[in-house]
Amino acid sequence: MTGDASINRRVSRLENDTESIYELLTEIRSTQHEHTRRLDSHTRHLDEHTRRFDEITGRLDEVRSTLTEVVRRLPEPS
Repeated sequence: MTGDASINRRVSRLENDTESIYELLTEIRSTQHEHTRRLDSHTRHLDEHTRRFDEITGRLDEVRSTLTEVVRRLPEPS
């Protein structure tokens, strides 16, 4: 009977360990999904900032071209 009690304790511990492992895996998956959601949000914000930066860069290029043309048309100093 002592062997049965020992086996029952071991089985019980293994079952508890298995349950704990499943709980940890569930928590890890949940955390992973949260991080993925946050990363997606950050990526969308970065894409928007990149688009705005590209627009501003394009405008600055236009201003640079205009200023170059203005300077080219200025009369030579006397």
